[in-house]
Amino acid sequence: MKITAKQYAQTLYGLTEGKAKPEIEKTISDFARYLHKSRKLKLAEKIIENYLKLYDREKMIVEAEVVTREKIGEALEKKVKHFIKEKYQAKEVVLKNIIDGDIKGGMVLKVGDEVMDGSISGRLNELKKILV
Repeated sequence: MKITAKQYAQTLYGLTEGKAKPEIEKTISDFARYLHKSRKLKLAEKIIENYLKLYDREKMIVEAEVVTREKIGEALEKKVKHFIKEKYQAKEVVLKNIIDGDIKGGMVLKVGDEVMDGSISGRLNELKKILV
């Protein structure tokens, strides 16, 4: 039976959950040695990716991107984080502000696979669809 990167990530998460930093470091080191011996190091990147997704889900952390023309201010950042916390029942929100000069105004919010387009061009495109 072939073990997937997701299964390795779940195992690693189980081995590290609730442990102190030195124990986690030793467990990860042992795990990496095991992967090397088993000739599975090529899965390391996928294992890490799956581990981080699992960690975020278990700790109720939501990562999001907000795309704007200019850097958002502290007040707006706080409102966006509050919105995401409410919508996704998150305990913590990690928000990355991406600056895109092509956006005329407003913002595009990306959370996982979901995109909420509140940009001016996005709104104009919606209006255009309604009118046509």
